[in-house]
Amino acid sequence: MQNQRITDAVPEPGLKTVITPATVISGEIRGQGDLILEGQLTGNIDIDGLLFIGKKGNFKGDAQVVSMVIEGRVEGQIRAAAKIEIRSSGYILGKIVCQKIAIAEGAFFDGKIKTSKGKPLTPEYFVEKRRDLQPDQETK
Repeated sequence: MQNQRITDAVPEPGLKTVITPATVISGEIRGQGDLILEGQLTGNIDIDGLLFIGKKGNFKGDAQVVSMVIEGRVEGQIRAAAKIEIRSSGYILGKIVCQKIAIAEGAFFDGKIKTSKGKPLTPEYFVEKRRDLQPDQETK
């Protein structure tokens, strides 16, 4: 299970919140369970669960989560207690603090990555092999 994908390793949760593509939110979100962001959110997120930024998702702010999957756009500071996975369509501008990180070929990242103890962290790079997760030919 060491190199397993986050969405494969996380069992289907009982608590899940979905922010749809047509939704724009400014503010703070706190709680337990997973959050799927397909819309736009400017503010802070503090959840005890998985934060999934979908391909149409756009997040600006600071986030504190257990784990995170990024297919869309993120600008800000991210703190994950466990792992962050940046998929090939993902775009990140900011600072990341986590225990493990995996970055797909084609993803964009401009910033710093450290462990929670302040040590630099070397990402694992991967090539997306699943057809349903391969990037569209859209511009970031």
